[in-house]
Amino acid sequence: MKTTKCKRWLLSACAFLLLLVWGQAHPAISLAEGAIQLAVSAGIDGVYREEGLVPVAVTVTNGGADVEGNLMVATGERGANQFSVAYYQPVSIARGTTKQVTIMVPGSEITGSTYVALMEKDNIVAQAPLGGKPYSNHTLMIGVLAQNADTANFLGTLPKDSFPDDVKTVAMKPEHIPTSGVQLQMLNMLVLNNFALDSLNEQQIQAIRDWTKAGGKLVLAGGAHYRKTAGALADLSPVEVNQVTSVKTLASMKAEKTNPISLTAPFTVSSGTVKAGKVLYSEGAIPLFAVHSVGEGKVLYVAYDLAEEPVASWAGNGRFWSDLLHKAFGSSLFDSKRSTIDRIWPLQEAAAMNPALKIPDVSWFVLFFVVYALIAGPILFFILRAWRKQSYMWVIVPSLSIITGIGIFSFGAMQRGAGVLVHQTSFVQLQNDGQAKVNGVTSFFVPNNGDYRLIVKGQGQARPLREQERGDQIPKIWASMQADQTEVEFRDVEFWSTRKVATEHTIFDAGSFESNLSYTEGALKGTVTNKTRFALRDVTIFSGRQMQEIPELAPGATVEVNLPFQPSAQARYGSRQSYAMQALPAHLRSLQDEQVREQIMIEMLEVTGRTSNQSEIVRIVGWTDQPVVDAAVQSEDVKTNSIALVTSGLKVQPSKDGHVYYPTGTFDVTMVGSSVPVDEGGDGYFLTAGDITFDINLSQEGKKLEIANVYLYTWSDDGTSFAKEVYNWQTKTYEPYEKAFNNNVMTGDKAAHYVSADGMLRIKFSHQLPEMRHIGIPNVSVEGKVSQL
Repeated sequence: MKTTKCKRWLLSACAFLLLLVWGQAHPAISLAEGAIQLAVSAGIDGVYREEGLVPVAVTVTNGGADVEGNLMVATGERGANQFSVAYYQPVSIARGTTKQVTIMVPGSEITGSTYVALMEKDNIVAQAPLGGKPYSNHTLMIGVLAQNADTANFLGTLPKDSFPDDVKTVAMKPEHIPTSGVQLQMLNMLVLNNFALDSLNEQQIQAIRDWTKAGGKLVLAGGAHYRKTAGALADLSPVEVNQVTSVKTLASMKAEKTNPISLTAPFTVSSGTVKAGKVLYSEGAIPLFAVHSVGEGKVLYVAYDLAEEPVASWAGNGRFWSDLLHKAFGSSLFDSKRSTIDRIWPLQEAAAMNPALKIPDVSWFVLFFVVYALIAGPILFFILRAWRKQSYMWVIVPSLSIITGIGIFSFGAMQRGAGVLVHQTSFVQLQNDGQAKVNGVTSFFVPNNGDYRLIVKGQGQARPLREQERGDQIPKIWASMQADQTEVEFRDVEFWSTRKVATEHTIFDAGSFESNLSYTEGALKGTVTNKTRFALRDVTIFSGRQMQEIPELAPGATVEVNLPFQPSAQARYGSRQSYAMQALPAHLRSLQDEQVREQIMIEMLEVTGRTSNQSEIVRIVGWTDQPVVDAAVQSEDVKTNSIALVTSGLKVQPSKDGHVYYPTGTFDVTMVGSSVPVDEGGDGYFLTAGDITFDINLSQEGKKLEIANVYLYTWSDDGTSFAKEVYNWQTKTYEPYEKAFNNNVMTGDKAAHYVSADGMLRIKFSHQLPEMRHIGIPNVSVEGKVSQL
């Protein structure tokens, strides 16, 4: 009887403890029905792309008592009731009021289970699903700011043979434009047409400018209303508009298999002077379309109102704009479909290699165990035998084992220190305008359990990286993106564990490398001067297989460059060989005993670009131990260690006689058509029996190129031998590859037939095999002479 009572008592006690633990692990969720209402709109009026930062607008209506807490969006795992990160904003809502709050959330972390909640302390007082219509990161999302909501709808009808991915146009309003350029990452392209730009504030206009310079594609249009559309962004336009005029025909705007545009009355256009870039189409002396580069992005000028008839309803509008976008933006329009912050695994892996977390020297552990073995063995045995107390061994030896274990643990803890150990790994890509794009991972090791807060200062994007797959109904990671900084709070962090945050931002005063290089006498010769703010070590200047190592390059220092060079050998190099390791100094590349951070981080060169198209570009790569991300853990005792990979392309000038060589990666290669559906992959495309066409843009902005030789290298991952044809722009027909190229070299006399007046080389590849086959993006380099236009 007593046994039965004891069992019942034990079962009751266990059940009580389980309930107590469950209650602590899962905070109470209390929904105040009717008191607080949440209305949620994700993206732009419920439409968003699973890429970049997605704005989530939440309207809170309080019909109950005053509430002060956090409004959060729970993201992360796809399983039910498992969420990793809460992106939040603090809110205070008085009784009877309505407030709208916008929270920026990484699109790649939004799932079907993502929800929005108003929390007071650790309790949910109101909750709503995210909802909205998501589009994959393979979608080209085009934002449109225009007076007419239907403007640019024709962009949604781009032909699938040249735009295989989905295209989604979204009508935007001024309130949809954020105050930070990074918050426009959800868009691939932004169209401004007949829109009063002055309806935006200065921060919003600056956000568009920053987004464009960081790689965005901006279209400025409006015809008679162009000036109000361009407004404060007019300096980005390739055309300086000075008047409004009209044209009687639009003969240059043509589309295959479509009747030309028929004008029954003069058509209004803006007109002006081309100040930069390249005119793509014109009507007489009036440029209709012109494009030029701004930082990493591009700006397309359009001389007419996109909503103006009869062009707006022209049957060939979609096909014409397909060709136009390929000419204007090329493959860069497709490269912007995925944010770099989602592809920084080398930085993430290297961040785990904190030098301050090295395992103590093995010799110390050997010493501990030798001393322990001597004491626990012969020393104790002889002492206790001499005292005739051998039975004490049963107490002393276990006690000595515990003391030894505590000693080893304490020694390890002493080696690591008592404070937080911060480790930063960064990748710095310098631009030609003195700015730099920076990706980084900040990792920190904590000695004790508890809550930790990391603050990343400056505009940009900061995203916590999950260390494990499981989650909770109430996330343990809380992130708040503000105008000038991001705060990330990690709750209930286990002792002796690590947390990481990925960042992406722009340094506006990074400086640049000044190069005076040219190809002459079979070599690349000249000088390179470090005009950045970074003190570099282990520097490599390389082009293809050739490289030159420099131990140090301080700010302001200049180095002489002399690299052997042979154009015919260069063209083949970039096919499938990794060029990242070529940029790693030999003394780091040859390490055998252990892998160092540099060996992992160098892979960022390939992660951030198509290797086959960039391997020949003359590039400088170096390392600095200066911190480039302003991130700090709120703690009294913090030790920080940093390492950054700094890289930049180097400009090569024509020689004195105008001779120049443009390596692979200089020219844009774009897939412009296919007879069958294609899939991207392997630095190229996969297709079934059929053909695929590439346009190679050989023009150089502001320069006239006289071609001596075009070097072409084509390849396939699976070794497929594709049939090749080259388009003859004079006969407007495709001709056999061998007629245009001899041993993969086209001479200047043939270029007059196969390179268009605007510098386009078009090549068609085909196969008739029954299964999917791979074709790589062609490698093209050019040798010739240049002169200013």
